[in-house]
Amino acid sequence: MHKDLQTGDLVSISNMVHEDGIPASRIAVVLSKATQDSYNVMGKNGKILRFHECLIEVVSRAEEDDII
Repeated sequence: MHKDLQTGDLVSISNMVHEDGIPASRIAVVLSKATQDSYNVMGKNGKILRFHECLIEVVSRAEEDDII
């Protein structure tokens, strides 16, 4: 299933993922599309991680004015 994530979207990382660097809140911001079906995200801790789209759920969409 293809998700239409965009830079700046606030997302939640699935509880099924256990990886060093995931923030305790599991909340992150989409930085960029990494591959056809994975995205680079950054959490509050400043770590940049890559996840497959099936492990990411949108919490809040970025507004066009919010995108840098």
